[in-house]
Amino acid sequence: MKKIVLTLLIANLVVFGYGYYRYTTANASPDSERLKPINAEGVRVLTSQQYAKLGPAKVAQLTLACAEWGPFNDAELTKAKALLEPLALGKTLNQRRVDITAEHWVYIPSKPNKSAAERALSELSRLGVTDAAVVSESGPWQWSISLGVFRTRSGADKRFEEVRTKGVKTATYRAREQTVAATSIVLREPAQATLAKIEEFKTQLVGSTVVTGACPENR
Repeated sequence: MKKIVLTLLIANLVVFGYGYYRYTTANASPDSERLKPINAEGVRVLTSQQYAKLGPAKVAQLTLACAEWGPFNDAELTKAKALLEPLALGKTLNQRRVDITAEHWVYIPSKPNKSAAERALSELSRLGVTDAAVVSESGPWQWSISLGVFRTRSGADKRFEEVRTKGVKTATYRAREQTVAATSIVLREPAQATLAKIEEFKTQLVGSTVVTGACPENR
């Protein structure tokens, strides 16, 4: 009796083992539905050499990337937008506020008080300098007149010559690190022709750069 029971038990184990083996090998097969690749015929793998030859515009299209041009102060932003207007970029164009570190300052030294600073600001307006600002924060520069903060010395020199030409004889320059708010223009999935145009435009805005890559929300 014991031999019969033992024989049946072994037989059951053999049947179970064989069935389990068939199940696992079937599911592991490349032909099984579970492991079939989805739309394999539509997938193309690029080599690093092929990817490098695509160029920034094509890479931007493949990766849903953006081009970011800037940063700009308010006056530069107005000029950049005017340059881009004929391209009719529509909803692909957006703006992003950024904080930048600027080390070059063109200014008029501090006045004795607020009233004197405001009179100097009015005189600047009369001379055609309308984008100056009074520094009101407490400290050594209080009641000075800021004529512009720049990331590059060349940008500061250009501004200095501009205001001096307009008759602002008290304008001066100094190195002073400041964090200032600026704006960058972001273009989503730009065409190669658009990128080429922006590369031309950036020479008209000293210190601006064009960077392609992931869009700001994906960084």
